[in-house]
Amino acid sequence: MTFGRALGELVRLKRRTCGLTQVQLAEDAFGTAAKVRRISELEGGLVSNPHPRTIDPIISVLGITGAEIEECARAGASTLKDDLADAYREAVALIDDLARQFELDRPDAGLVELDRFLRAKAAEWAALRARIHQIDAEEADFARIRCDAEHALSEGDLDRVDTLLLQAEDVYQRARTLAEIRKMASLRISRGDAFLLKGDGERALDLYRSGVELFRPLDEAEMIGEINYVAHRVYESSHRSLQPLFFVSAALLEILLTLPTVAADKKATAEVQYRLGLSYRNEYDDPRSNQRGSTLAKAIHYSRHALALSAGFEDPYKIMVSTIGLANCLRDRARFEGSGNDLVEAFNLLRNIRNSLGHTEACVSLLPHLLNSLGAILRRAQSVDLKIPGVDLGAEALAAYRDAVVASEGQSDLEVWGVARFNIGALLAEQADAKDLDANQRAFLRVRAMAEFNAAIETYPATAFPFRFAEAQRALGQVLFHHALTIVDNDLSEAYLFRALNAFEGAAEIIGRDRKPLDWAAIQMYVGAVFECHARFADVTVALGDMERAVARYEAAASVFTVVHAPDEKEACDRAIDNIRTQRRILLQEAAEDK
Repeated sequence: MTFGRALGELVRLKRRTCGLTQVQLAEDAFGTAAKVRRISELEGGLVSNPHPRTIDPIISVLGITGAEIEECARAGASTLKDDLADAYREAVALIDDLARQFELDRPDAGLVELDRFLRAKAAEWAALRARIHQIDAEEADFARIRCDAEHALSEGDLDRVDTLLLQAEDVYQRARTLAEIRKMASLRISRGDAFLLKGDGERALDLYRSGVELFRPLDEAEMIGEINYVAHRVYESSHRSLQPLFFVSAALLEILLTLPTVAADKKATAEVQYRLGLSYRNEYDDPRSNQRGSTLAKAIHYSRHALALSAGFEDPYKIMVSTIGLANCLRDRARFEGSGNDLVEAFNLLRNIRNSLGHTEACVSLLPHLLNSLGAILRRAQSVDLKIPGVDLGAEALAAYRDAVVASEGQSDLEVWGVARFNIGALLAEQADAKDLDANQRAFLRVRAMAEFNAAIETYPATAFPFRFAEAQRALGQVLFHHALTIVDNDLSEAYLFRALNAFEGAAEIIGRDRKPLDWAAIQMYVGAVFECHARFADVTVALGDMERAVARYEAAASVFTVVHAPDEKEACDRAIDNIRTQRRILLQEAAEDK
């Protein structure tokens, strides 16, 4: 029994005692029935340790007392003393601001997602607080050396006194200087953490850079350690952020290559260059990034150098991971520039490394990643009608993805398993559009694709991998919509359209108009098409409402396409709007004639 389950049972009991349904409680607590999901998650015990402040509206409406909360904590053997509780106690304004921003960004999010988001932010806050506390601790360490000498003197142990004083004499100047540098660097890096938490990457980078540069004339090893630590934190947090800041990680890693210690160590240089390849490739993936072509060129440059160095010291793991990194960059450039040569090179790199190292003990954990990348390259080659002698691109891509599923299951790698399932779904959805298939074959492929996308969605909680979650929802919406168009039964078609609408709306919430405007606008076009399709078989009143909603979505998409200078997409929206308005006039005329 967890605290969350105990509290959920209490909420269910109180709600029933008050004669409220879950929908009514959601309306009373949050002012909208749309948040009934939070009630359901809480009563279902899905939030193992919710902080009372995250569910204050529910507690208030049901009149749950502090004593009852404490009883639930005892029943769940939980003291509620964790990072989130500490943050609410010591940084309540920050946490409340973050919660309000989350509500604005994700108004329909469930309690599980809100709780995970706040706990992740509370953990970042706790790490920042620990760094600040460490500043005084380092000063105290030096003071203890002095105290030891004073104690030895009081006991008459002059030899010990001399040893301590000699030690102090040798290191005093450097130690005091380094201690001050550490203190100043820690302050600047902590300030950088605060700006990173705020989402201001440029200011965070300025502070990080100035902080680590303080060590350059005194202790290069400490500078390297600090850069590695900060760059890794930024990279990992960017993977799970709605505002990724990979350029910060890349800029810090660039500094490492200027240090003599790194330059003299080929393995260290290869590791930094590999990480730079990853950082720049992820920065390229961010549509807000400026100069995406040059960013991708840097990713390929560093990935090639990392592979060349790794091959020199014959480390199978490093060779394989560097090969995968370079192949992925080449695939991205092929998509960006339309280069078939890049795809062929990427395919050969992965095929050769799979044959030579794919089943070695050192590389078995990398095999799922390699197979996913190989499948993606084959799928891309098929989409541009590139011929690779002796290779059935579609069949081999599907086989690679299926092998990736099996390999990731052997490693219990949920993340890569989810990627592989998503990739299988995308490939099956593409195959469903093949011209040589009959209607039953197309329908079966789409249903199989839906199953794969749903499996992927289960592995990407929105607060952990938000953009992967959104992309899976978007892909699911597309295959549901296209399947609905093929169904003769209006009731069944309506059910698929409704599911498609939910998937698209879920994706749009995360992607956001400001974050990824082109993707957001494309989703709005799909939502408009869903309403337009439903209007064709709905009664007059519903159809007219659907048409208004469809026009509104097409207009929203068109406004974005105008801003980002996408004339073809803007023209498609305008045509759809004109067509809907024509259909609306015909529908109104027919309705008037019937009367």
